[in-house]
Amino acid sequence: MAMKKEENDLITRVENGAPLGEMFRQFYWLPAYPSAALEAGGKPYRLRLLGKNYVLFRGHGGRVGCFDEQCPHRKASLALGRNENDSLQCLFHGWRFSVEGKMVEAPNIHGDQEAFCNSVRFNSYQVEERGGIIWVWLGQGKAPKFPNLPFTELPENQRSVTSVIAPVNWLQGVEATMDSSHVSHLHQTQIQVRGRREQQNMLVDKHPRLEYERTHFGFRSVAVRRIGDGKVYARVNHYVFPWYGVICAPDPGGPSTVFMSVPVDDTHYRAWFVHFNVHRPLGMTPLSASPDITNWPPLPPGPPEDNWGQNRDLMKRGHFSGFPEGVATEDFAMFMSQGPILDRTDEQLCSADTEVIRLRQMLLKAVRDYQKGEVPWVAQDSALDYSEVYSIGGVIDEGQDWHTLLERILAEVRQNGTTVQA
Repeated sequence: MAMKKEENDLITRVENGAPLGEMFRQFYWLPAYPSAALEAGGKPYRLRLLGKNYVLFRGHGGRVGCFDEQCPHRKASLALGRNENDSLQCLFHGWRFSVEGKMVEAPNIHGDQEAFCNSVRFNSYQVEERGGIIWVWLGQGKAPKFPNLPFTELPENQRSVTSVIAPVNWLQGVEATMDSSHVSHLHQTQIQVRGRREQQNMLVDKHPRLEYERTHFGFRSVAVRRIGDGKVYARVNHYVFPWYGVICAPDPGGPSTVFMSVPVDDTHYRAWFVHFNVHRPLGMTPLSASPDITNWPPLPPGPPEDNWGQNRDLMKRGHFSGFPEGVATEDFAMFMSQGPILDRTDEQLCSADTEVIRLRQMLLKAVRDYQKGEVPWVAQDSALDYSEVYSIGGVIDEGQDWHTLLERILAEVRQNGTTVQA
């Protein structure tokens, strides 16, 4: 059933005090920037999240600070500031702010500088570095528990992190991670060319049977495809509220992926791709070999007037989508063609959209709870644990319970002493 406009606004808008943005600000850690891209003593990064602007910088000692971008004095950008002595100094009048988030110098004033610095209203924010990502919490009071996601404690050689800002609303990215049926269509050429043996099963049956299981962190989405000889291929993926998609490895023992779609503002989001392997070093993959971890995978190569750079000649030669750059580029082309904010009031949905519908219902419930002054349902448990969010695919007998796949991988991980995987 199509949504009402007020419902669509409620689960897409994050700017200017929108309840969804304020809920995210208070209750969730936000991935902000790849750790490896922020140099100690180097250039600060102008960060935009939830429609507001911040500055990130790494001091010479290695610690990362996050402040409001504009200096509290005359509102010049602190991203232009001098990064020295584990602090940022505003170029305009020399006001200085330490990486710990304290104002420590105001050289243009007379009198007691320490007292003056203590009197200045200045916003700094809590920072965590885990899993190759700088995370920030933008709320007030006590920070929520950090989400122990599948990759956050892995060694560096077992993961890669890339991200790119896409010019569409954040929810379009999240919905695609839980849309199982599009993979067999949009990505069919990529699967044919690059897909592993088990991935090829997604091309045998393009209308999977979908199953759903509610969890304490979101839900499991299971796509079951018949592949003949009394066998089915089951893919068990996870939606972790509010913007994480934990996707199974293409083959047993292979690298898995976590997709994160984090709102920059109403019409942009940062798409994160965390590729990792809990069994062994990751090695070279299309993501780990990225030329720019802050701007990868590539967006479609052309403007809307040129169908976003779609290669129709290549399509004549057999490429399904005309976007040979990769799976992510194909997805981005679809999102961008939907418009900056998808109008969900005029959709005509079908049985393949059940997981997308459930995702929207969860978001609506959470933001409505927040509007009533209640803690959103998935943020209520301070002991919230993501350490066994395992996504897996495999071939099983038709009629066999797909839970056996999860039980198998849990047993393997526990036997190996590994505490996190996807």
